[in-house]
Amino acid sequence: MNNTQKVLKILSDSTNYLSGEKIANEVGISRTAVWKIVKNLQDLEYPIKSKMHSGYYYEDDNKLNEFIIKRNLVDNLKNVTFELHDSINSTNTRAKELSSIQTDSHPLIIISDQQTGGYGRYGRSFVSPSKTGIYMSILLKTQTEVLNPGLLTTATALAVARTIERNLEVTPQIKWVNDVLINQKKVVGILTEAVSDIESGSINQVIIGIGINYLSDLSIFPPEIQARIGTLQQYVDNAHLSRNFFIAELLNEFFELYSNYQSGDFIAEYKEKSYLIGKKVTVTQGMKEITGYVNDIDKKGRLVLHDGTILYSGEVTKVRLT
Repeated sequence: MNNTQKVLKILSDSTNYLSGEKIANEVGISRTAVWKIVKNLQDLEYPIKSKMHSGYYYEDDNKLNEFIIKRNLVDNLKNVTFELHDSINSTNTRAKELSSIQTDSHPLIIISDQQTGGYGRYGRSFVSPSKTGIYMSILLKTQTEVLNPGLLTTATALAVARTIERNLEVTPQIKWVNDVLINQKKVVGILTEAVSDIESGSINQVIIGIGINYLSDLSIFPPEIQARIGTLQQYVDNAHLSRNFFIAELLNEFFELYSNYQSGDFIAEYKEKSYLIGKKVTVTQGMKEITGYVNDIDKKGRLVLHDGTILYSGEVTKVRLT
């Protein structure tokens, strides 16, 4: 860790003003060097306040900061590693690149302020404007040789819904399998992708991509999707909650569920938040369309229709509200 990162970490970890002298002593540099580093960080839009006779204070806003995120993680997640970007093609694409060289067993979290080539299910474009959303991918070693990506996606959706409800005072709903809704508008998309070992063909890593319209202004999105999407902006503004804190809370919720997600024990809570149970839906699987009333979501995360049809995968393309 270089001196700039050391100064940033010290400021990020403190809840009070710190004198230049104290920071200088901790890092082992001069007060002038501290001043220069802080000035450079301020030029990079890090929200560091300077106050005569008090020193420096980091006031967390929406600038992505690994140290602020880590400060708010539960103790057993302190060893996760982060890679933060101002802009990137896609966090999932980056996770795939790193999967071939990732030897650390600890989870790797990739977060970007912006994605220029973000994508969702079936390769569809996922619009990711700068500094207003949360665009994150989690690269994990698989727990077992058998992976249930549908169940993992449902667990992730519940983790996001929990985080929103517990921190933003609004109750989200989940549209099977990977969308989180507020007022029937999509605010979160989730994409789970498996990484196979070339030699054995077995799935040894998994990538969970999460895209959230956190502070997004819907007017900057393409007109053709504005009617279908929503934003958490008003709830975030009311709660005064930074992206860093929300990301930490989301990771805490995710890893709590991930530790035992294959049991399906969380499905009862997932169903309570379901947008689909009792509604008539059309599910598309390739060129095939299946229509029926949703009766249940079973412990494997599968959609169960009133006629007994069980759907492992697919996309809900129509929902009849009445």
